[in-house]
Amino acid sequence: MRSRASAAVVGLAMAGSIRQKAELLAPFAGALLLFLLAGLSEAQGQQLLPVVRQPLIAWITAQKHAPADSLKNFETARSRRELFQALVAAMAGQDWAKARLLAQQLGYRLGMFHEANSAFAVASDDSGIDPIVIVNLNAARDVIVQAPHVPYERGTAEQAIVLLRDLRARAAIISGAHRCASRSFTMCNGMTSVCAGDAEGFRDSDVGHNTRTLFHLAHVVFAERWKNAVVISLHGMSKDHDGVVTSLIISNGIQANDAGGSTPATRLRYALAKAMNKPGRVVSCNVRADSKYNYRPLCGFTNVQGRHVNGDRDACRIGVTRGTGRFIHLEQDRSVLELYFEDWARINRYPIPAALSRSLSAIVPAIRD
Repeated sequence: MRSRASAAVVGLAMAGSIRQKAELLAPFAGALLLFLLAGLSEAQGQQLLPVVRQPLIAWITAQKHAPADSLKNFETARSRRELFQALVAAMAGQDWAKARLLAQQLGYRLGMFHEANSAFAVASDDSGIDPIVIVNLNAARDVIVQAPHVPYERGTAEQAIVLLRDLRARAAIISGAHRCASRSFTMCNGMTSVCAGDAEGFRDSDVGHNTRTLFHLAHVVFAERWKNAVVISLHGMSKDHDGVVTSLIISNGIQANDAGGSTPATRLRYALAKAMNKPGRVVSCNVRADSKYNYRPLCGFTNVQGRHVNGDRDACRIGVTRGTGRFIHLEQDRSVLELYFEDWARINRYPIPAALSRSLSAIVPAIRD
């Protein structure tokens, strides 16, 4: 009897001790669960998605793109738009089982790349028409990188992946078809001479100027899910041959002076100017004093992703005079972009690309959710 009583006392004491420990650990249970779930999300992705054992940039640049004037139009069926929207949302939420199912219905491929201490989930199709979507499972900064004019603006695809990696950005979107692939035109406003040599409206395959593309749909899903994320839109331009040579033109997409220098785009202009130390080499469309350099007005004011993220009620037809400032439109000449195209594996040995990654790392916000 005495031994049974002693065992009962010991049992009660142990139960009380366990209960006390549970009460002490309770405040940390939520954080522990979130930590475990985050680990499971990446592990789940690695199990459900095939691993591609190739550098991400090498794989991206090997993808095909529908060439200029090869398509009658750039229309996408409503059912495909809905499936694609759901796929991008599933990727953003790291729901890999759902993403895999949706990708199969769309004819998209999903793969996982591992490099730079990060895992990247990539969705692409074989048509050369629709965009490539990439999500960083180990993101640290609230940034979405976009290259809307691949392959026309050479080096922007490579640059998008370099910045995705170096900034530890959330995601990247890379265009499929050439911007002049379609022979039809978008309803959105703006003019260009890049496709025909003479000024005309934008082709509807120019995803930077058409709100009815899958590229723009992916942008909207990401930008509205991550409401503080800065969107970086990468572009290429021809080299200046007269007067001051301007290699970078930066804009926040707002048709107004940023007198206080508060938006990320304007802060980037000042940071790069210090690094480059040559007046007029880098300018801003939002710094009135830069007008003295007589740079070309490549300011992204008609870019529909910039209009959207700046809060425009009609990103297709109306420009922005006041906005959120969450947009960086970056025009670069060949002296900058050719480095990414020709030597992306060693890109940070070059002063301008190194300064760009370093400056953006100091300017764009860290993820806080």
